[in-house]
Amino acid sequence: LHTNPNTYGEDDTPHLYSANDILTGFDQVITFENKTICLVSRYPFWSAFRRFLSHLHILSGSSSTLPLERFISHLLLTVPVPKPGGQCILVPLPAIASPMVIWLPPAKDLPLVDLPFQRLFSCLDVPTVVTTVLGFLALEKKVIIMSSYPSLVTDACELLRSLLFPFELCAPYVPRLTQPFMSCLNFPGAIFAGIHDDGCDDGLAAKVRNEIPEDTAIVDLDSGDIDCNGDRYEVLKECWEIIPSKHRSLLISEIETLCQNAGIIPGCEPVGVEIEAAFSSSIAPPLEDEEVDELDDRAVRDCFLRFFCSILGGYERFLLVPDIDFLISGNEWFD
Repeated sequence: LHTNPNTYGEDDTPHLYSANDILTGFDQVITFENKTICLVSRYPFWSAFRRFLSHLHILSGSSSTLPLERFISHLLLTVPVPKPGGQCILVPLPAIASPMVIWLPPAKDLPLVDLPFQRLFSCLDVPTVVTTVLGFLALEKKVIIMSSYPSLVTDACELLRSLLFPFELCAPYVPRLTQPFMSCLNFPGAIFAGIHDDGCDDGLAAKVRNEIPEDTAIVDLDSGDIDCNGDRYEVLKECWEIIPSKHRSLLISEIETLCQNAGIIPGCEPVGVEIEAAFSSSIAPPLEDEEVDELDDRAVRDCFLRFFCSILGGYERFLLVPDIDFLISGNEWFD
């Protein structure tokens, strides 16, 4: 027997309890706790993994007799990694109408981008996307992507970064920047970061907007605007005019045609929960007799690839090569 020092009787004497009344084995106790499941992989299967996590979330509130661990172990231990250029892998998801699809493009093809470009062009118009990719990212400037929708921030960063192909982003890349690392925005040089706007006056997004770091462009996905440090008109004009006008006009025309064929009005503001990819699996799929036009993601990437190839044609004529006496050092070959 032992006493509970916080419980007393009418005569100010402590109550006596037996050990069986106080101690209970953990296997006999049902506890309700918040759990976080994070799926980590070296392969960017963004949409596929979101569907799988949404599937687990739906099962957690259903009457399924199979534990969640069964589905997790099946994915990690049974499902193989697809071969580049090989057949896609289908993983059935009982709680969702369609299966999870994972695949890898051929080794000499465009890198994998498992995200729809429709999410990007639904928020930003075509000239804004072109300016962000070619006028900011390609020229290694500081770019911050903001939105009140958490998943949209990461998606937009990944989609914008993919449009740099065949080049790669040579700058610190933080698709979801948090407040403890806010100081990295003041570092010299380029940076590409995404910030979730939580709407708080003292939040990270509000602080960055109030004190925009030097030489930084903030792209607001909710409004489609670009805010800059200093004279906004002059900064955007400089970034716009540095892009070759002929190739720029052709690029914008091609992408606008693709958006028009898919029934997308570039720059329209995202509405409600539909923009959150985490809820897409719970939305009823369209009926079979409904024709749903989708944006040709591969064609969008091909447009930017043709742009880079067209402006880089004959680049070897502008290279400085060493003469026979090697009077020109290697550091002076390029600008």
